[in-house]
Amino acid sequence: MSASTRYSGMFATSHVPTIHPVMAAKQAAAIDHISNGRFAINIVTGWNRPEIEMFGAPMMEHDDRYDCAVEWLHITKALWTRDDMFDFEGRFFKIKKGYLEPKPIQKPFPPVMNAGGSEKGQHFAAKYCDMVYVVFGSNDFDQCKAKVDTYRGLARKEYGRELQVWSYAYVVQGDTEKEAQDYFDYYVNQKGDWDAVTNLVDTMIANAKTLPAAVLAEMKKHFIAGWGGYPIIGTPEQIADSLITLSKIGLNGTLLNFPRYIEDMRRFQKEVYPLVQQTGLR
Repeated sequence: MSASTRYSGMFATSHVPTIHPVMAAKQAAAIDHISNGRFAINIVTGWNRPEIEMFGAPMMEHDDRYDCAVEWLHITKALWTRDDMFDFEGRFFKIKKGYLEPKPIQKPFPPVMNAGGSEKGQHFAAKYCDMVYVVFGSNDFDQCKAKVDTYRGLARKEYGRELQVWSYAYVVQGDTEKEAQDYFDYYVNQKGDWDAVTNLVDTMIANAKTLPAAVLAEMKKHFIAGWGGYPIIGTPEQIADSLITLSKIGLNGTLLNFPRYIEDMRRFQKEVYPLVQQTGLR
């Protein structure tokens, strides 16, 4: 993707428990060079026990996973920035004569994102990362804004740092609002794989079975619609207005996904993007 584009930023996700920091640092530097400085890395600490255990090691306790991520990121950043060889011996990693050349193009290094949601995770992201990825529990403006403001406030007050805050949304576009809502009903309510989404929600959310039926059904609906993202449904003008709302909530950016991926991306580029530019968001 980096070699085939000229403008788009490139994110890759790296799993702390399964990808060694030396490998991740080398991969990231290579992509940064291929893209001429358009790479960013999203690091995750691992939550899906069967996936982690496939690699032959037990899944660490929650807080230990973030302690491991601190060492992982320290080693990765050292490889990106230090001109000398270095040794490192921690609780989780041991590095002998660590060295990387060439360094990434971006200085001091490519942006780092994390989506820590727990208290431990939020402190990790606020202290060590450049960008955080938040998941909204509702679509209420005040609740969403409070979540963004709280995260940013933590970084400023505790660590004297400024963070970018991102989230994600799904876009269902139509020539009319009814057309968009009808297509949402079609691919979610009529054609959605409810057995699959039940397995997904039960796997991802430990207490899913204790949630009220109405709340659980709403959660599942949004996962079918677009991986649980913020819903943006309507005409090009309504979509642009929703993106303005996300900006007012305090987001620096948002991932967008589409049910008819290629077709909808082209429609968004042609019909919505000019409106987004007119608003000054781009």
